[in-house]
Amino acid sequence: MASEILVRSVNIALMGYSSLVAIAMMTSFRSDMLSNRSQRLFFSKIAVATVCMLCHVGCCMRGMELRDPLNVVLLSLSHVGVYIVFYLYIEYLRAQIEELDPAHPVNRAVVYISLVVCVIGSTLWVISTVDEDFERISDSTLRLGVSFRIGQIGGLILILITLAILIKYYRTIGIRHTLILSAMPLLMLIATFAEPYAYGVDLYYPLIVIEFCIIYTQHYLDVAMQAEHDEMADTRARLALATGRMKPHYLYNVLTTIYYLCESDPQKAQRAIGTFSEYLRSTLETMEKQELVNFSWELGEIRHYLELEKLRFGKRLTVEYDIEAEDFLVPPLSIQPLVENAVKHGIAPKEEGGTVRIVSRWLSDGGSQIRIIDDGVGFDVKQLRDMDVTHEGLANVRERIRLEVGGELTITSSPGRKTTAIVTIRPPANQNGNK
Repeated sequence: MASEILVRSVNIALMGYSSLVAIAMMTSFRSDMLSNRSQRLFFSKIAVATVCMLCHVGCCMRGMELRDPLNVVLLSLSHVGVYIVFYLYIEYLRAQIEELDPAHPVNRAVVYISLVVCVIGSTLWVISTVDEDFERISDSTLRLGVSFRIGQIGGLILILITLAILIKYYRTIGIRHTLILSAMPLLMLIATFAEPYAYGVDLYYPLIVIEFCIIYTQHYLDVAMQAEHDEMADTRARLALATGRMKPHYLYNVLTTIYYLCESDPQKAQRAIGTFSEYLRSTLETMEKQELVNFSWELGEIRHYLELEKLRFGKRLTVEYDIEAEDFLVPPLSIQPLVENAVKHGIAPKEEGGTVRIVSRWLSDGGSQIRIIDDGVGFDVKQLRDMDVTHEGLANVRERIRLEVGGELTITSSPGRKTTAIVTIRPPANQNGNK
């Protein structure tokens, strides 16, 4: 009796603490952590394991009296849960591999075999709870049964399947993740061979939760590393855009224009110097800006830029504004490069010049849209991949809009016709915009 109480107490403590750890992990999941299938499967594994551990705790607290139908149900659920968790684990591996390498997915036959093994193994474990031929610590406490032992063979097969998948796809997953993901099958292998010497202490779920903690910690580290990488990429893109505005040939052209204006139109030259100083000041400020800015601020930068360009192009450049929406957030200097492209690659090569039109609108869903339209020389959109290199940070602009506000940049054009750059920003990225 003393040994029975001790075993029950140890199981309650292990399962109870493991349940609390699993619940803590589930409650800390954010919506963005469930954005892909593999993470949803991981969350499902934790949920299933938690329910089953609580069933086992309930059974232990009730004394594991086998003649009690409720105890039989609780114990059966706890047993079946191990196989469900293992099947979800294999599906989790499959989802991760498909996300990393869609061209070489895990064979569906492997998944079907795993499912059959899980059904057979869990059925045998359920039978073991009512099997007449089982071992006991006492007359009322289930130790293990023959059916349970046979069912363990299914678990060993699943372990081999999991390890085979990890070995086959270790290049896709990476050595570090392969070692981390191999922890669960290896821990289950340890539990299987250590169980006969555990005197009734259930090792499966505590070891499963240890594996959950390893994966969960690794996931958070990956998210932190990705966030740091995105921040560094954004900083590089921001500096590239800001310094791109300071190119010597552009500064030379503006200063030369102002120089000649000093003789022909001093008042206009004075206004140009004021505009140019504002332009330089905002450029230097942009290098330090980390937060999103209101589109009205970005529009001010666009106006400064176009005023300076009109000094150079004169009547060859016409600018039109059709602004309905201003009160929404954009990354700083993310729209102006599109205007620069319209002038530099659309209007400048055209002998008679042309018009740049800037339009902003609210969308019906509360989002916003900006269109930069020019009637310049146009280009073949099939060359857009190559043009990302030569245009003023076009690839960086697209990535910043996607990362920082969840927006999308699309460009339509054809040789000799107008070019339209469309930036669409939809809620909830547009946190400050209200129609």
